[in-house]
Amino acid sequence: MPAEPEGCRLRLDARALGLGYQLGSDTLLVLLDLAVHATDSPEGPVVAASYRDVGRRLGISKDTVGRRVALLRRAGVLVEYRRGAERFEARSYLLHLEPAGVTRETAAAA
Repeated sequence: MPAEPEGCRLRLDARALGLGYQLGSDTLLVLLDLAVHATDSPEGPVVAASYRDVGRRLGISKDTVGRRVALLRRAGVLVEYRRGAERFEARSYLLHLEPAGVTRETAAAA
């Protein structure tokens, strides 16, 4: 399991609560887990998402994580970042957190 992130803080506004109501609380929790494990890139925060790792951290199945990621992709919150990933390889996603009401602050920014 990857090391837990250090120095990352998430701030949520009312839009995040609305997203949770719209897509489900477990979908919001998956988004928050991905956000806290993301790294900064010039395009924005990017995360390599292993459904098994996310599922282990959250106590849900990898299949549930996959369905929640699909919901987040349809909502435009996640965009596949790297094309051509193998079937069992962790996919990378660019996170669009602002429309979801989530602000990510790293230790350097805090």
